[in-house]
Amino acid sequence: MRKFVIFLLAVLVVVSFAKVEVTFWHAMGGGHGKTLEEIVKMFNEKHPDIEVKAVYVGNYGALSQKLLAAAQAGSLPTISQAYSNWTAKLIHAGVVQELNEFVNDLTIGFTKEEWEDIWKPFRDNCMWGDKIYALPFNKSLYILYVNTDAMMLYGVDIPKTVPELIEAAKTLTDDIDGDGKIDQYGFGFRSTVDTFQIFLSLNGGSILKKVDGKWVPNLDTEEARKVLQVLYDMYKKDKIAFVQGGYLDGPFGDGKVIMYISSIAGKPYVERSTQGKHEWTWAPIPSWKTNKVPFAGTDVIMFNTASEEQKKAAWEFMRFLVSPEITAFWAKETGYVPVRKSALETKTWKEYVASNPDAEIPISQIPNGVFDPQIGVWYEIRSVVGTMFANVLYDKMTIDEAINWATKEINKYLAEEYGE
Repeated sequence: MRKFVIFLLAVLVVVSFAKVEVTFWHAMGGGHGKTLEEIVKMFNEKHPDIEVKAVYVGNYGALSQKLLAAAQAGSLPTISQAYSNWTAKLIHAGVVQELNEFVNDLTIGFTKEEWEDIWKPFRDNCMWGDKIYALPFNKSLYILYVNTDAMMLYGVDIPKTVPELIEAAKTLTDDIDGDGKIDQYGFGFRSTVDTFQIFLSLNGGSILKKVDGKWVPNLDTEEARKVLQVLYDMYKKDKIAFVQGGYLDGPFGDGKVIMYISSIAGKPYVERSTQGKHEWTWAPIPSWKTNKVPFAGTDVIMFNTASEEQKKAAWEFMRFLVSPEITAFWAKETGYVPVRKSALETKTWKEYVASNPDAEIPISQIPNGVFDPQIGVWYEIRSVVGTMFANVLYDKMTIDEAINWATKEINKYLAEEYGE
C-alpha cells in the first residue's frame, strides 16, 4: 500500500509540473530572430506552466508553403506568423481559430480601452467583418530615405508633396564628372508592385475596389494611368530616377540615389551602407491627393486544431506579444513600429527615441496606413500588377495595353476566389 501511495504521489508531481507546449512557426531570421527568441525566453520564464517553442521555418515564401501543406496534412502548429492573404486562405480551409472569445473574455481578454489601444489600421487588418482572426505582430511602414549631405550641397529642401519630389529629383540629378552619363539620381525606385501601389494610394487610387460586397479590378482609372505615366517619365523621359528590381540601400549608400522610398525595416541596411560616406535621415512620404500609404508586415494567428489547453496557453503568449512593454522592446530592437499606442509611453520606448529621435517619424504615419484586401488570391494579384508595372517601365507594353492585360488576369483570380 505504501509503495502505491508513493507511486501515486510521483505521478501527481509529474502531472502538476507538466508544461503546455505551444509551437510558434515564424520567418524571423538573423537579428530579428534572436530578438524573438529573447521574447519567447522572457515569456517562458514568467510562465513555468507553458513552453513556447519558436520554430524558424525559413523566409516568408517557405512559411506560406509549409502552412498550406500542413493545413492539408493536419499537422499545423499552435500559432504562426501570417500575412492577411494567407489567413484568408486558411480561414477558407476552416483551420483558423476565431479569437473573439479570447479578446472579449473578462478575465484573460482585453478591455475596450486595451483593444482600442492597438492602432486602428493594425486592428482592422486582423478582422474579417466582426470576427477577429489575428493579433498584429511585426508591422512596418514606408518612409522617405534622404541623403542630407547632398540635399544641403544642392540647396534642396526635403519634399513634402509628390510634385515637390519630382522637382527636387530634377535638381539633384547630376553628371558630376561631365562624361555625358548620369552619376547621381535625385530619386530611385524599384520596378516592383510595392512602388506602384504606394504611389497609387497616394494618388487616391487602389488596385481593387469593392462593388456589392465583392472585390473587382480598379486599374482602368485616371489615378492608375497618372501613376504609371509619372513614374515612367521620371525614369525614361526626364531620366531623374534610378530604377532596379532589387533593394536600393546599396545605391543610396554609394550616393548614386539621393532619395528613395522603402520600409522602415530597411534601416539597419541603410546604416551599414552609408557608414563613413554621408549623413541621412527619414522623412514622411510626400503626399499627393492623399497621404495614405500601405503598411507591411504580418500578424499572429492561432489554429483550431490545437487542444483547448494549448489554445489558452497560446492566447497568453499572443497577448504578451502585443503588451505595451514587449511591443516597444520588439520595435526598439528590430526597427518595426509598436502595435500599441501606450507603448509610446513606456520607459523602453522613451529611452529609445531619446537617442534615436527619427524613430518617431514613422509613428506619425500609422493613422494614415491602409492595408491590402483580405483575400486568398492577393499574392497572385500582386504578381500580376508587378508584371504590369514592369512591362510599362521597360517598354514591353503601353499603359493601356498593360492595364487591359492586368484587368483580365485579375478577373481570372477573383473568379477563383469567389468560385465563379
